Amino acid sequence: MEATHLAATAYRCDIPRKRRSGSGGRMGEAKLRREAMRKRLFEQVEGWTFPPSPWEKALFEEVVALPAFRARRMPAEDLAWMRMPANHCHANARWYEANDWTGQSRAVVGWWVQGSDLVLHSLLTNGHEYMCITPSSLEETEIIFIPDPQIEWIEGDGQLSAKRNGQLIGLGIRRYPALTIAMHEIMRSRLERGMDPHSASEFSPDELEHLMREHLSSEEFAAIGRSGSA
Repeated sequence: MEATHLAATAYRCDIPRKRRSGSGGRMGEAKLRREAMRKRLFEQVEGWTFPPSPWEKALFEEVVALPAFRARRMPAEDLAWMRMPANHCHANARWYEANDWTGQSRAVVGWWVQGSDLVLHSLLTNGHEYMCITPSSLEETEIIFIPDPQIEWIEGDGQLSAKRNGQLIGLGIRRYPALTIAMHEIMRSRLERGMDPHSASEFSPDELEHLMREHLSSEEFAAIGRSGSA
């Protein structure tokens, strides 16, 4: 996939700000954040353990053949000032487009490359470059993004869902479904046993190697070794 470096100054001027109501007290905030993270991880487990299908395999091969770009993440201080919530990239991008007084920003949906998985993701473009405006706990300064004009938004019951090649898209699609499923089932087990959610998704190099040898073919294992990411 091709990658284009973006300018570091994108979307730094005249940033719109979201309004929100007043916040509550600080008592128990750490516990509330931890439980919110636990809930998100359970949702993530459900979202990545769906059965493999020919549709997913064909779509993955189609998407990775599309052009990919380096998209910078807006600086943390700007995201904090804008009050952009994490895990709401589609709503964030649509809100920014609607509130950009210059009229230059457009929400773009596509795929965020995360290891061997492709995560459904939305960010912004001004026609020249891409910028992610959703905070991430991974704290990357840039991501690899594949715009996908074939993704459709379908409205139903007051909600928007993404659709591609006749199928609704969940959190994303997987190159190695068996490996992704195995890792998330381990996360599920850890969370059910009460492990701290910050640790539940962590895997040591030895654990990763064991999972890859168990759930990948020798050719797939060798391919991951060459690329350096699972």
